[in-house]
Amino acid sequence: MKKGVLKTILLIILLVLAVVLGQIIGTACAGIHYLSWLGAAADFGLSTTELNLSIIKITFGIRLGINAAQSILALAAVIAVILIKVKE
Repeated sequence: MKKGVLKTILLIILLVLAVVLGQIIGTACAGIHYLSWLGAAADFGLSTTELNLSIIKITFGIRLGINAAQSILALAAVIAVILIKVKE
């Protein structure tokens, strides 16, 4: 495999892990007074829109919620991928 493909796969895996672990850490730390900032979250997105074609009804919408722990871990994942050297 080429270096670029391996680094891309590694980045995707690390970002997925960062999002999952960040959500767990943010939820767990939300009740601790001095770590509650890790659970601070922001939600943004588009509200749902409905398309009714009589035969089929389609609903579109997207919402993204991210907390401080997820953003810190995602940044760490990107830095880790930059610093990792892949051999062929």
